[in-house]
Amino acid sequence: MKVREFCGRHRKLCILIAVLAFVAAGVLIGVLWYFVLHDTESGGTLQGSAGMDVSAVSGMDLSDAVTASGVTSVGMISETWEVEDLSNVLYVEEVYLSSSDSVEEGDVVLKLNEDSVEEARELLEEALREAELAYRTGVIEYQQSLITAQYDRDVALANAEYAQTTYDNTVANLASSVESAQEALDEAEEQIAEYEELINSGDYYSYYNVAALKETYDENRELLTYYVELWGLDWSSVTGGSSMGGSAGSDDRLWVAQAIYTMLVQNEEDYEEALASYEDAVQNAQLNLQSLQLSLSSLKEALAEAQENYETQVLQAKLTLESTQTNAERAESDYETAVEAAESTYESLLDDYEDAQENLALFESTVGDGYYYAQGSGSVLSVSLRAGSYLSSDSVVFVYNNSDEVTVTVSVDQSDIASISVGESVYVQSTESGLYSGSVTSINPISSSSSRASVTYDVTVTLSGDVQNLSSNETVTVIFGVSMGGTGTNEKTGETESSQGGEQ
Repeated sequence: MKVREFCGRHRKLCILIAVLAFVAAGVLIGVLWYFVLHDTESGGTLQGSAGMDVSAVSGMDLSDAVTASGVTSVGMISETWEVEDLSNVLYVEEVYLSSSDSVEEGDVVLKLNEDSVEEARELLEEALREAELAYRTGVIEYQQSLITAQYDRDVALANAEYAQTTYDNTVANLASSVESAQEALDEAEEQIAEYEELINSGDYYSYYNVAALKETYDENRELLTYYVELWGLDWSSVTGGSSMGGSAGSDDRLWVAQAIYTMLVQNEEDYEEALASYEDAVQNAQLNLQSLQLSLSSLKEALAEAQENYETQVLQAKLTLESTQTNAERAESDYETAVEAAESTYESLLDDYEDAQENLALFESTVGDGYYYAQGSGSVLSVSLRAGSYLSSDSVVFVYNNSDEVTVTVSVDQSDIASISVGESVYVQSTESGLYSGSVTSINPISSSSSRASVTYDVTVTLSGDVQNLSSNETVTVIFGVSMGGTGTNEKTGETESSQGGEQ
């Protein structure tokens, strides 16, 4: 009769059984907590039901502990042929074990077909050669990747440094162009002002002494006219160029007049030469002024163009600089990423190579001579293979009982499973045998429950030390996440245990 049909007919009885089971579970947990906490608080020695001294755990910190109950499994070990990635199978010719036989480590279990063994060896050797070749190629590629990554990083850093120099030079050259254009414009405007001042102020007239020379010429002309009239001299005689010598008297007067006339002629030449130079200077100044005034607009355009070039090209140079600097900043990250990828690939190839070596070595050590040898000792419970069957990767060869190995599998709620990891040390409390130490050996990632409301995962714990007092199917409680407050010796395990917590 199914449980659902039974409970349908005897509903009250089922409810009573459930209540009793719940109470029993509560009592069991209460006993466990009593064992753990009672003498811890009083400073005494915690005793298991079997009289075990567990003072080593009297300082347990149970604030983060997770507990779960399960039943022990004593010594049931499945011996598996652990050679991996073998595509062919080995033909079993003879089987030397049967149920209830005793087996020792190293005993012959199977005889295998030599041809299938040799074929498998060749496949594993070929896999090893391929893995070695891939690894050796990977070593070269790894070195090349490091060199390339280093080169790319150095180039990016060098580009950033060069970009800064280029930017500084660009800014300096553009600023120099603006400055030169401004200086050319300023110089032209200053020259225009100077020419206008020279032309309008009469400085040229004064510079060439035109007025003074004209005044001297006029004064000497007036003087000559005065004496010619005073002495009644003939102008033709004075200007004729006749001899200036002679006796005193009228000839002396003519000589003086001719001397004044000669000086007057020189005065006129000096005046006319100065006047011509003045007029040439003014004319040249006016031509230069016109030329400068005509070039003024082009100089202003050159300045405006230089300023515009400065603004646009400096901005472009700044963007180029920032882009190069960003690439340089990213180059270090890219370098680390490239190195990590190269190392990951290299390590993966090395792992594959080492795995292929270990795989071939395992093959040789277990079936290399055509026979399969037992890896453990105990009482055989079942043999999975028979003559005419095949041995393949991960095949279970036989199952045997080993009383030195005790495991317990418990269901842990999904809210607690994240805090548990493989290899974690735990304590196992047996109400009959006391307290034991152990470690998590496996966590099933697939939920062991079908209910959406209560999701649990199976966690397998292997006990350590002397487990002879434990029997199969014994109910125990596993304590996860326990930290110790002191050190001591577990009398069941014979091991010294310590913790990092303080004394309580």
